[in-house]
Amino acid sequence: MIAAAGLLLLSLLGQGQAPAQAQPRTYYWRDTSGQTHITNTPPPANAEILEPPPPPAVEPGKGGSPELIRQSASRGGRRQVVLNPAQQQAWEALNQRLAKARAEGDRRTLEAVTESLIQDCLWGNGLWAMPIVPIVSVLLLGLMGWWLALGLRLGSQIPLIGGFLVLGLAFGHLLLNVFLYHPQAVRLRQNLELLEHHMGTGKALRPEHRTLLQQRYQALEQASEPIQAPWRFPAEVQSLREAMKQVMVEP
Repeated sequence: MIAAAGLLLLSLLGQGQAPAQAQPRTYYWRDTSGQTHITNTPPPANAEILEPPPPPAVEPGKGGSPELIRQSASRGGRRQVVLNPAQQQAWEALNQRLAKARAEGDRRTLEAVTESLIQDCLWGNGLWAMPIVPIVSVLLLGLMGWWLALGLRLGSQIPLIGGFLVLGLAFGHLLLNVFLYHPQAVRLRQNLELLEHHMGTGKALRPEHRTLLQQRYQALEQASEPIQAPWRFPAEVQSLREAMKQVMVEP
């Protein structure tokens, strides 16, 4: 039952965008009836072309995250995704916010935006509820062991219940890796790779910074495997957070 619920939750979280090489242009226009449209195809000839809306303001020292890219499939190892018009607008707005923060020397805002994006990747869209899965697993299997131990001698009850508790811990760890750590690792990599191109600098990252982030992404994905110790993934998340803030402040 727990696994089925986890699979359902993961399927809802995993509705991502298909990979592609290029991102289409966004068009803002109004039709003859007065309705406003945002499309990635050119408007009809009789449409009124509109200016893109300005990015919303961000208070100094506070973050502002665009619409996140959720977990998506990849082909041929490519991790690029097609952004819909709303996502393109949000990421471009973020790029402008960060460019303004850089021009003003506002380091607090640069770090706050990075932290906000990472937190949303980790816990947004229902992922905040997944840490309860190991607890439920231990409780259910512990109760099952206790029920099976009814009627047995005391010397047989304790090993049986203890064995089921250990089994619950192992099963909970597996569920945690599959339904929390893996989606978090994928979402972090996809969105932080997008952030690398929307840092408000107008240029590519330095090679040493690009190499550093790639190393952190790979370490994070390895830590999300079920055979890894449960404390390794949070440690790798912290390492990625520190590396991303370093790159954000000094790209």
